[in-house]
Amino acid sequence: MTSTAKPLTLPRKLGYSIGNFGLNIYWQSITYFLLFFYTDIVGLSAATAGAIYMAASIFDAVIDPIAGALMDRTRTRWGRYRPWIAVGAAPLALSFMLLYLSPDLEGKVLVVAVTASHLLFRVCYTTVAVPFSSLTARLSHDQAVRTQLTALNVLFASAAGPVVALCTQPLVAMAGGASNNGFFWTAVLGGIVATATFILVAAVTREPDDEAADLQRDHLPKSLGSFVSIARNRAFMLLIGGLLFATLNTTVISKSMIYYFKYVVGNEAESRAALTFATSAAFILVPAWAWVARRLGKRLLWICATLASLSGVAFMALAQPTASISATAAFAVMQTGTVGIAVAYWSMLPDTVEYGEWTTGIRHESFLFGVFMFVQKIGLGLAAGLFGFLLSMVGYDPQSASGGGLGTALPVMIALLCGVSLAGSGLCAFLSPLRQGAHERITAELAERKNNPALQGGG
Repeated sequence: MTSTAKPLTLPRKLGYSIGNFGLNIYWQSITYFLLFFYTDIVGLSAATAGAIYMAASIFDAVIDPIAGALMDRTRTRWGRYRPWIAVGAAPLALSFMLLYLSPDLEGKVLVVAVTASHLLFRVCYTTVAVPFSSLTARLSHDQAVRTQLTALNVLFASAAGPVVALCTQPLVAMAGGASNNGFFWTAVLGGIVATATFILVAAVTREPDDEAADLQRDHLPKSLGSFVSIARNRAFMLLIGGLLFATLNTTVISKSMIYYFKYVVGNEAESRAALTFATSAAFILVPAWAWVARRLGKRLLWICATLASLSGVAFMALAQPTASISATAAFAVMQTGTVGIAVAYWSMLPDTVEYGEWTTGIRHESFLFGVFMFVQKIGLGLAAGLFGFLLSMVGYDPQSASGGGLGTALPVMIALLCGVSLAGSGLCAFLSPLRQGAHERITAELAERKNNPALQGGG
């Protein structure tokens, strides 16, 4: 039997949300630096590095729904999800350290070793990230609380961004330099910090009793029927469509920045300031976008954020900035919209749980969150693979001051990929049935169904 529910006080909200800081120490690091580490430190070609990243992301995506379905069936005295977080924290830290250990190998053996370490990291990450994300839907059904939890999650995730961006390169240098396992020792420190946050999450989080779910185990998602049921959830299908496009946009921005400053601006060191500036702005942007969500609804928030990011893309396409200040400004504006989109889709995701229950009569939590993360990682993998492929297509050469033609091609690549992905994301948000007030009507009807068995069934 799960733990008795306790009021979700602010300390408990903070204690839960800080886990997103730990997750994003890992996530922001591989987002900003891993592809660069593969090409400029390990010595892999851009196409090979992108292919490894893509294969690992797709593998990660495949195992997420499986993990979600497994966790939906977990029953312990500590809850469904907390044990996974507590047990998975240390293996995740160790796999992260191994990820940044440059092996003294060559050729196919090097590729196999790098791929294996990346796959191991993805498995360990899934065992913590899926249950952590799934807790949002279980901790509260209240819209205001969910929005607050989402804002706190995004805020802590955003806090990890500037920490990783600002500290990684100096720590690498202090640890002996990139060519002397500096990235590895930096990963050791990052793993220790992240593990501490997960221990805190497991200690302060209390999952509510779920006797109804225990009595209806036969109705939990199973195999093909789970996907059929989710396919009928129109709100969720449009959400993951928008997510796929949005993730492509986010990945292109984050992975291109260090290359942009090194080969277009001509000053790699200034990428650290740009990364820090862009990610630190989220501390102001998250509350601002959350306010927009309360005033206009989450769907309109997504649309407004998309338009904001598109303005930065337009500036990138037309101006193709080569000065540090203007390049930083372009990335900052794109990041402004990206943060708003993240607030929108993470806060809309729990609402699709009730929408699906209203539509199909079956409640998905971890399985649905697992599928959501599946799509997110498919987007990450495709974007990384495409980015690495395009780097090779333009003749990227890390030994050349201009990157072998990358200096002129990169602004066009960013504008094209981000423009298309943002347009697709905004269209999915526009078509979503979760308009302002819809979720409140759905939850009211679900409550009425529970009190009147004759009304039970799909919406």
